[in-house]
Amino acid sequence: MMGLGRRHRLRCAVLTLILALAAGLTLTQAVAAPAAVTATLTLAPLLARNAALPSAPRIPSAAFERRPRLHALRLSPDGASVAYLDGEGANASLHVLDTRTQATRRLLALPGPVALFWSGDSSTLFLAMPDGVSVVSVADGSSYKLAAFDGRAEHRLFPADAGHAHHVLMASQHAASGVYRLERIDMQGQRELLYQGVPLAGFLLDATGRLGFAMTVASDGTRSVRRRQAAGWQEVLRCQRVDECTLVAAAPDASRLSMLMAQHGDRSVLVEINLAQGKSRVVHADRAGLADIRRVISDADQGTPLFALFESPMPHHAGLTQLARRAVADIDRQFGHGGVFIEAARGGATLLLTESGSRLHHDRYWLYDGARRSTREILQAQRAAGQPLPSGQLAQTSAIHYRASDGVLVHGYLTLPPGKVAASMPLLTLVHGGPWERVNAAYAPLVQLLANRGVAVFQPNFRASVGYGLHYMTAAGGDLGNGRVQADIVDGVRWLLRQGVGDRQRLAIAGHSFGGYATLLALSHTPRLFQFGMAIAPSPDFARTLRFIASAPGGDPALPLRLQDLGVDLRDGAAMRTLEAAAPVRHTDQVGKPLLIMAGARDSTVQIALVTDYVARLQLSGKPVSLLVDADEGHNPRLPLYRQATVYLLEQLLHQYLGGPAPAAPGAQLDAYLRQTLKANRALPALSAVPGAGRTP
Repeated sequence: MMGLGRRHRLRCAVLTLILALAAGLTLTQAVAAPAAVTATLTLAPLLARNAALPSAPRIPSAAFERRPRLHALRLSPDGASVAYLDGEGANASLHVLDTRTQATRRLLALPGPVALFWSGDSSTLFLAMPDGVSVVSVADGSSYKLAAFDGRAEHRLFPADAGHAHHVLMASQHAASGVYRLERIDMQGQRELLYQGVPLAGFLLDATGRLGFAMTVASDGTRSVRRRQAAGWQEVLRCQRVDECTLVAAAPDASRLSMLMAQHGDRSVLVEINLAQGKSRVVHADRAGLADIRRVISDADQGTPLFALFESPMPHHAGLTQLARRAVADIDRQFGHGGVFIEAARGGATLLLTESGSRLHHDRYWLYDGARRSTREILQAQRAAGQPLPSGQLAQTSAIHYRASDGVLVHGYLTLPPGKVAASMPLLTLVHGGPWERVNAAYAPLVQLLANRGVAVFQPNFRASVGYGLHYMTAAGGDLGNGRVQADIVDGVRWLLRQGVGDRQRLAIAGHSFGGYATLLALSHTPRLFQFGMAIAPSPDFARTLRFIASAPGGDPALPLRLQDLGVDLRDGAAMRTLEAAAPVRHTDQVGKPLLIMAGARDSTVQIALVTDYVARLQLSGKPVSLLVDADEGHNPRLPLYRQATVYLLEQLLHQYLGGPAPAAPGAQLDAYLRQTLKANRALPALSAVPGAGRTP
C-alpha cells in the first residue's frame, strides 16, 4: 500500500509501527507541547544564522547520488575488531579493522551484496549472500560455503545466543507452503531445528539457547506472545492491532520480559513486565513527551537493554544503565544532540558510532572507549575514497514545529540554501508517502540538490506520520481527501510564508506515492497556491486504490482491519464517498497549473490505467500536463535512468516556473530515454520536440 508494503519489507514487525488507537488527539492534548518544541515556533534565529553562511557553489546533479565506498560496518562482540565492506557490487571486498591499532586487513573479494554477522567469540564472520551462508576466518581470511539457500524460500540470518559462540541462526519461510523454520547452524553446517510452524514476528532465546518467547500474528492481525513452559507454550500477552508490540529482552529465568509497547495507547516506551506478578513498569520513555522509542540497543551476551534510540525530532539516544548514560553524555558533548547511531560491544564499554546527518554526504565512523571516555575517528581514508561532498557545501535540515489551523502542533523539517535570504527563495513542499510513514533529517540527495539550486525545501510530518506516538498518527483518521492531512500540509506552507520563508509567487509541491496523491489534491483544491506540481506514482483516486490493494490476491487478509484501526473503514459507505468526492480525478476542471506525473507500467499498487485515464481527462480539457511512463518500472523507483529523469525534469520545472537555474543538457542515454518514455508533454514546452510527447496516453 502507499508505503505500507515497503515498511513491511524493511522489518518483519514493522506493521506494529503503523497500527494505532482509533481515538484522535483532543485539542488540549495536542496543543500541550514540550518547552523545547514551543521555543522553536519562531524561525527568525534560524533564518538569520543561515543567511550569514557562505553560499555553496553549484554542484553537478550526479554528485549528490554518489554512493559511499564503506558499507555494513559491524563491531565484534569483544570490541576488538570492526568488519566492513569496501566498494560495491562486483568490486566489493570484506575487510577488518583492529580497534586498538587501527590497522586494516583485506579478507576476501565478494561476488555481490552480503550481510555480515559476527560469531560470539569474535573469531569468525558469517556472510549472508543471495545464494547461501559462508564462513570467513578473521585470522587468515579462509572461507567456505556453510549452507545453501533453498530457492523456493525466503531466508534471514540472526546472531546466535551467547552459549553458542560458533553458530548462526537462520529463519526460512517456504514460498508455497508458508512453513516457517528457525534453525541454528554450526561451523560444520549441522542444523538444529529450534522452531517450525507459523511465521514468527519476533522471538527471544532462553539461557540454554532454546526458543524462550515467540510472537505470532493471527489472521486478524492481533499478535500473541507466548512463553515456553515445561508443559508447553503459554500465552502471556496478546497485543491488539493498535498496539506497539516488540520483544526486546528477557531475564535469564524468563520471569521478566522487556518490550516496546504503547504507553496509554500512545507513544512507544520500554516496559518491563513481571510475568509472575502480572505487573509492568515503564523503564524509559521520551522525557520531552514527544517521540516514540524507535529501537533498543542491548548487550549481545546478556540481552540487557543499554540504549534507547529516538528519531524525533532529531536522532538521539538515552542511556538505560549508568555506564550507558555516561556514554550518551560524552557523545552528546562531542556531537551535539542527535545524528549519531550506536552499536555496542559486549558490556557496552566499546561503542561503534555512526555519525549521520543532512550535511554528511557519507557517514563518518568513530569508536568510543568507555574506560577513557574518549572517541576517535576510524576509516577516514576509506571514507575519503568515496569522494563525499564537503559538509560546508551542503544545507542543514532543521526540525520545525507549527500550529495547524485547528491549533494542533504539527511537525516537519526545513532545509534552507545557505547564504540566502529566506523570503526571496523559491519554496518546494516535498510530501512523504504512506501516509503512515515519515521523513527525518538524514542526508537526502534530492533535498540537497534542491537547496544547491537555491530552493528551500519543506517536508511536513503531517498527522498520520509515525514517530510521534499513535495518537498523532491516527489523529487524522480517514480524513485523507481534501481534509485534515491536506490541511496540515497547506497550513505548514502558509506558516512558513508568515515566518519569512519563501516567495509566495514561487511555490511548488511534489511527492511520491501518497505524496504524489497529495500533490494532485493540492493542484485541485488549492489551485492558486502552487506554481507547479510533480507527482511520482500517484493515485488519482485514493479510495479506489485502497480497495484494489485490500482485495489483491495473495495480499494481507488483515489489511482491511488494519486500515479500520487507522481510521479508514472500507465498509463505511459515507466515509468512502467523502474520500471519493475529493479525488483528483473528479476535479480535473480545477487544475490550472502545470503538472508532471511519472509512473511505472508495472506498478502493483497504483494501477497504471488510473493514471493514464486521469492524464487523458486533463489533456481533453487542455490542461498543462506531462506524463512519463516507464514500461519496466514499478511503484518504488529503482532504475537509474528513471531517477536521472526525475532529477532532470524537476530541474526543468524549477527553471521554467520558479526561476531556478537551467539544468545541464541531458546526455545521449537520458535524452533517448526521455524520447521513449514521455507520453504527453504540455507542462514542459521546452521538451515539446520529444517525439510522441504530445500523444494522448
